[in-house]
Amino acid sequence: MEYVGLGIIYLFLLIFLGVRTIKNGHWILFILGFFIPLVWILGGLLPPKGMSRMDARYARRERSG
Repeated sequence: MEYVGLGIIYLFLLIFLGVRTIKNGHWILFILGFFIPLVWILGGLLPPKGMSRMDARYARRERSG
């Protein structure tokens, strides 16, 4: 039974990170994620496309506090 719960969590995370990858503008990573799901983790954690490092740092600061 615990495998069912882990499977549900896994599917939820894949859907969440896949959507976040698209929202961040990483379309190539989203498409690759269908074949290699770990790519969606990377795409979900990367800052949005087109942002500089400083913009990403300010965006993180605003969200955290």
